Parts: sequence; C-alpha cells; structure tokens
Amino acid sequence: MKRLIMGLIVVFFVLAVLLPGGNASDLAVLEGLTFDKPAGKERVNILISKPASFTVEERNGNVVRVRLEGASVPDKLKRPHGEEGGFANIINIIADGKGDGRQNWVAVDISLKERVPFVVKQSSRSILVDFDLTTLAVKKPSAPVSKPLVSSRKLLLGQAPVEAKSAQAAKPVVVDMTDGDKPKYAGQRISIDFQDANIRSVFRLLSEVSGKNIVSAEDIKGSVTITLKNVPWDQALDTILSLNSLTKKESGNVISIITQDKLKKETADRKAIEDEQRKTELARKEEEQKQLVEKGRLRQVSIEAKIIETTDSFIRQLGVQWAAGGTGVGGSNSYPYGVAGGTNPSLLNSLVTTPPTGVGLTSEALAVNFLPMASTLTAPTLGIVLGSSKAILDVQIAASETNSETRIISSPKITTMDNVKAIIKQGEDVPYVTPASSTSPATVSFKEAVLKLEVKPRLTPDGKISMEIKASNDYADYARAASLQNNPPINKSEIESTVVVRDGDTIVIGGIMKTTDTEATTGVPWFHKIPVLGWLFKTEDITKKKTQLLIFVTPKIINASDTAFAEPSALVEG
Repeated sequence: MKRLIMGLIVVFFVLAVLLPGGNASDLAVLEGLTFDKPAGKERVNILISKPASFTVEERNGNVVRVRLEGASVPDKLKRPHGEEGGFANIINIIADGKGDGRQNWVAVDISLKERVPFVVKQSSRSILVDFDLTTLAVKKPSAPVSKPLVSSRKLLLGQAPVEAKSAQAAKPVVVDMTDGDKPKYAGQRISIDFQDANIRSVFRLLSEVSGKNIVSAEDIKGSVTITLKNVPWDQALDTILSLNSLTKKESGNVISIITQDKLKKETADRKAIEDEQRKTELARKEEEQKQLVEKGRLRQVSIEAKIIETTDSFIRQLGVQWAAGGTGVGGSNSYPYGVAGGTNPSLLNSLVTTPPTGVGLTSEALAVNFLPMASTLTAPTLGIVLGSSKAILDVQIAASETNSETRIISSPKITTMDNVKAIIKQGEDVPYVTPASSTSPATVSFKEAVLKLEVKPRLTPDGKISMEIKASNDYADYARAASLQNNPPINKSEIESTVVVRDGDTIVIGGIMKTTDTEATTGVPWFHKIPVLGWLFKTEDITKKKTQLLIFVTPKIINASDTAFAEPSALVEG
C-alpha cells in the first residue's frame, strides 16, 4: 500500500512538472509598450519576446483588453503607461499578469475616453492595436495649450516605478536636447525611457520608429538604462551605441550594428586585401610588360621638350664730372678751350704738348670725381675745357642706355617604352677646389651643371598619355667665381609634375618669371638734392632685368609600324 501511494506521488509530481503552465521558460515575456500617432489614429504596440496566441475583448468602462496566452509580465511593467503621451482618446494602458500556476496569461487593458473602432494586427513579435479617431466629434480645447507636445512618438520600455525623493540619486541619467543641438541629426524626435532593457529589443523599437532595418550581430548583448527626451531617433541610436562601445554601418535602408573592435578588424582586413590586390595587379602588369618586351610588342612613346629661357635687360647711366687743372709757370704754350668726345677724350688743340695734370679724364686733380660709367668703358662722353695759361676747368657729361635681349632654347628629345622611366642630360662637370689646410692638401670635387629631362610615360585606356616629368636646367655662374675662391656657383631651375595629355598635343608644364629692378644714385651731399641743378653734382644708374623660364612638352605614341624607323634620340635609363 505504501509503495502504491509513493508511486502515485511520483506520477503526480512528474505530471505537474510537464504541464505547460509549469515551465517558465516556455512563457512569452512582455518586453514593452510603444505608442504612436499616425494620421487619424492612435496606436499601441505590444512587444513580446516570442509569438503568442491572444484574444481581444471590449469590457465595461471603455476598456479594450488584449489577453496574451502563455505569457508573463515583469513586475517593473505592472504600472500605468501612456498617461503623459498627449493622446486624444487613450487614457492609459495597464499590464498585469494572471494565472493559477497551471496556466499563465497577461492582460493588457487599454482605457479609452470614448469607444471608437479599432483594428488589431499581429507580426512575429508584436501586436498592433490601431484606434480610429475620425469618428470622434471635433472639440475645441477649453483652454489654450500651455506647451507643445514633446514628441509625436513616445517609447516606454521597462520604466521603473516612481520612487520617493530620497531615491532620486538612483535614477538613470537624463539627456535633454533642443532643436538647436547638433543639427546633423534629422530623424523623428522621440522620448524614451529604458531601464535594464535588452539592447536588441531597444534596437527593434528604434527600427519601428525610424522605418529603417536595424540588424545586429550575434555578439551584440547587454542591457540599456537611459532616459532621452525630445531627441531625434538617430541621435538616440548613436548615444546608445556610444555608451555600449558599438558602432554602425549604413547601406541604403539597412543599419548594421557591430562592435568597434570588429569594425577595426574589418577595416584592417579590408586594407590588407586592398594592399594584396594592389601588389597582385602590379605584379600582373609587370609580367604583361615583360612578355610584351620579349615579343617586341610593347608600345613606345617619344617625348620632345622645349626649355626656353629669355632674359631682357635695360641699363641707363647718367652723370656729370668736373675737373680743374693749372700750372704755376707760364711758358710759350697756350691752353685754349676745346671739345672732346669718345671714351678717352683729350684736347683737340694739337699745340698742347704737356697739358696740366687733371685735364680731360685724369683723376688726380679733379674737383669732383664721380667716375661715371666706370663699369662700362664704352659709354659716350662729352667734355668741355675752359682755361688760360695758368688755370683750366674741365667738365665731362656722360650718358649711356643699353637694351639687350637673350633667348636660350633647349630641345631635348627622348623615346622610351610604356611605363618605363627615361633620362636624358647634357652639360658639364664643374670643378670645385677645396683649399689646402695645415692638415690636408687641396682637393678637387665635381658638381653637375646639366640640362636634364626625366620622364616616365604611361598610356591610359582612353588613348591619352600620363607623364611623370622632372626637368632641370643647371648652369655655372662663372661671373661670380672670383668672389668665391674661383668656384662658380650653380644656378638651378627645376620643375616636377604629373600631367595627362592627348597624343601629339603640346602642354606647358611650368614657368618661372623673375624681375629685378635696381636704382642707384651717387652724388655730393646736399648739392645733389637741389632741384634741376642737382644733376650737376650726381650720377644715376637704372638697371631692369627680367628672366623667364618656360617648359613645353609634346608626347607622341610611336606606332608599331614606325618603330623600325624611329631613330634613337637619347640613352634611356630606368
């Protein structure tokens, strides 16, 4: 008898365990409630963890009840919802769990001001209840609205019950954004309140509000506790992602949520793949070129350049020079005045055999000596000598004006293969002497002063020519060598560029213009500043020099039929 009783107890225990209502893991869980106000409607969205059967009934007191079978509700959701949503007809929504231990169900009671038609729709994990407001009588508000609604959508999920003021420190952080904050966000404004909510459920809520498809990877887990008021939904999403070290990728209407570490790994992997593809493509092109070279089918490019240097100079020199001379002993010779001209003027009177010191262009006894045209001995001069047997006065007026133009045209030409660098240069090696010291003898080194053209052409698929060009023109300035221990400095002109040009067209790849203006005045202090008369006591030099460098390049593709007749124009290096 005792064995029979024990057996019955075991059977009843097993049956109790196997009953559907007894296994909590089989129950659908109410995860949250969302509210929306489409045109002419008010909507309640009931979110559950998995699909569940339900029934809808209208109860007394304008209450619509949605009964979820085989479901449970967390204690934190057992409270009124939607009272601050600014709804026209919905008063509140209250969720409560029911059951006798063998069968559990959840009642979601929606209280209305007036009965209106409604439609219920179900998706996989949500139940939508739409109330039609078009049947309501239009009523004017009894008092003006004191403030606008915070949002046309309000999301409430897992909000904790209101506690006493002493517990305010335990509230979640509140973030309140206004219209002027961060204008880059343009999504629908919402207010949300999450406490220990599943982050994947939060993403699902934002997906419904935004109309975007938000997907997350399997490793996205955790809970969210945050309150946001009157913020765009996309800003709310970014805030939640930032708090949980997550990031997003957008493609069309789909937003993918991944961890920042995974994004870094994907970025690094993508870069590695791109580098590998680049190396593979480069190796493939090199192999193709190698095969074309072996077959003699690699296309060639002829590049002709013109390097033009122009120098325009203008020099003007004006001056007056005075001289005086005399003799203490009068002789039989006379010293009449005369006119002298040329670069070395002398007295025209042939009777003067021994002119006094200082007459003409001599400088030993000049009253004022400006030495006009000292650097240009061919400057035209005009002198007048006035005097007697005892004294003589010499005045020399000199004026010079020079215009010069110099054109230097260099035309290097070079032929090379597609994507192969070529170099051509012409010039001299300039010796530089390092003076001997007490510990080492004098040494000689050489520096290049050459005209150089370096080019690497590449044929584009559309038949154009891309060129990497480096042109330089260096020359020794021997005029300045004397001041530098006879070592001339190297004047350099260089340009480097990458251009694309059609076959046979000419392009200017660069130009340098240098202008030098010099004005110098030498004169007797104070006297040379006298208006008009000051020219009798000063000289003036004006020099203007303009130097210009232009580089023209003309590439031409050499056809295979012309290759046999193409003459080599330079030694190709590269």
